[in-house]
This record gives sequence, C-alpha cells and structure tokens, in this order.
Amino acid sequence: MNILVTGATGFIGRKLCFELAQTGHHVKALCRNTEHPYLIRHPNIEPVKGDILLPDTLNKAMEGCTQIYHTAAMAKMWCRNQNDFLETNVTGTRNVLLAAQQAGIARVVYTSTCGVWGPTLKYPLTEDEPRIVGFPIAYERTKYLAELEVNKFVEQGMDVVTVNPSRVFGEGPITDSNTVSKMISGYLKGKWRIIPGDGGQISNYAYLDDVVNGHIAAMEKGLTGNRYILGGEDISFDQFFSTLAEVSGVRRKMVKLPQKLIKFYSHLEALKTRLTGLAPVFLPEFADRLLFNQKYSSQKAAEQLGYTITPFDEAMRRTVNYLKAH
Repeated sequence: MNILVTGATGFIGRKLCFELAQTGHHVKALCRNTEHPYLIRHPNIEPVKGDILLPDTLNKAMEGCTQIYHTAAMAKMWCRNQNDFLETNVTGTRNVLLAAQQAGIARVVYTSTCGVWGPTLKYPLTEDEPRIVGFPIAYERTKYLAELEVNKFVEQGMDVVTVNPSRVFGEGPITDSNTVSKMISGYLKGKWRIIPGDGGQISNYAYLDDVVNGHIAAMEKGLTGNRYILGGEDISFDQFFSTLAEVSGVRRKMVKLPQKLIKFYSHLEALKTRLTGLAPVFLPEFADRLLFNQKYSSQKAAEQLGYTITPFDEAMRRTVNYLKAH
C-alpha cells in the first residue's frame, strides 16, 4: 500500500515511516529537505520534497496513495513569527485535508496533542472532557483550531481519525520540540540539575514506540471522527528523576526550584525576547503550567485500538541506552 507521511523528519513521523516501511508498505516521506539527516533511509521509504503550506506539492505527493498520516506541526515553545504556529498547524492541516479530499484518500490519521485539553479538574482526563481554561500557549491553541478543521471535513463525509499523544519520549534525535528527551539527555550530560517546584507535579509520559503503534492501530481500527489519547504512565518529577537515576546509574545532585522563582525567571526571559528578539529559554505561560497536574487516560485507545503502554522504567531504560550510544 502507498502511504504518505507528513512531518517525516519529526520525532514521531520518522519512526512511523520506518515502522510502516518495515511491514512492507511503500512510504512517501514528505519533507522540505529530502537530504535531511533525520530522515530514515530504507528501501521502502521514498523521500518526497514538499511543504504542507504549498498545496501543489501536496497534490503531487498524494498521487497513488491510499492513506495519509499527518504528523507535521510547529511544536516549538517559541517562534520569532508567532503567526508560524497558525500557518503550519491550522492552514497546513487544512491544506492536507483538502488535498486528501480531492485525491480521494481513503483515510487520514491526524496527530494532535493532549495539550488541547490543558489543565483539568477531573483526573485522569479522557477524550470527553471540555477545556476549562483559555489558550495561553500558541502550540496548544493552534492544534485545537486544527482539530476544528478536522471536524469540518469529517462532517463533509471524510474519514479522519485523530490521535492525541501526551509527553512523548524515546529513541530519536534531540530537538527543541522534543523536550522530554532533551531533559533526559541534559541530565545524563550533567547539564540538567533542576527539579521544578516541590517535585510532586505530575505529567503523563508516552513512549515513542507505543505512540507510533497507536497511530498505526488508529488507521486500522479507529472510528471516524473520534479522538484517541495515546499516553503512558502518570509520573511526578520526583519519580521521573529517581527512575532516570536508577536505570542510567548516573546520580546527580538535583536542586528543587520553587515555582515562583521559575515564574520570575520566565518573565525575565520574556522581557529579554521582547527587547532583543533572542529565543527565550522559558516563558511565563509554561511556568504557569507547572501549577497543574496533567494526568491522562488511554483507556479508550486500549479498548478500541488495542493500545498498550510500555512500563515507564523500561521505556526510560531504552531511551537512556539509546542516548548513551548516540
């Protein structure tokens, strides 16, 4: 089967291309640079030059394809031009769906994020929960708007399934968007010595291999118009770093930084960015997120897709071994 994957050089997209290719599919890997170092080379992977903001390139890339995985996104904390979030995540998604509709693509799996729900009063959060706060984070806001675009196409009769990964980590390149693996790598190198707050704040961490398998299962078994949380275990910062120390054999003296101090620092970074245009290390809206837990349930994906979760300590061990070797 011919399958198009957008975002083929991204953390999820590149591994998804590989897994599909390994099972015998012909994968068209859409990327702006076909020589990109993160693009996995495989006999069944065909690099296709294109851009989700250039509809003509999408039409050509989709020729002969039956399925599409749309993983491409602007997932950075900050962009010099904030409109890039809207263009890539919303306009880009609309372009992909419109081209897929015109090409008669059988099914599209759209990669969203658990960030579309934000903090919640009910734990663990499920797909049916409404968002109860605003959208201070541009990435989350634009991914939510992209989901609204998906809904419009579904209402027109298009077959689209949405998956919502939580905080993804695993074997792969360290990038600005891959914040969890970046934190693990920093710890191993002795460059990360901070535990935010009192260490009790909880997030949900999803292992990359599980998330990729969840994408494939969503394509095979997902219900049209449905969303599926692809998560892992709910882990506190204390648990995160104690597990990291245990599986890596590397023990660091860590400093717990109060949330108020983190917030103060984030305002200084925001001021620096406004005055100089330099990229911030952290921003106030992300500091505010440390006040809330982010617990997610993958029960729906488990029941309908057969989604399974790799134990956190095992996922961390594999990630550490990969990072040590690279």
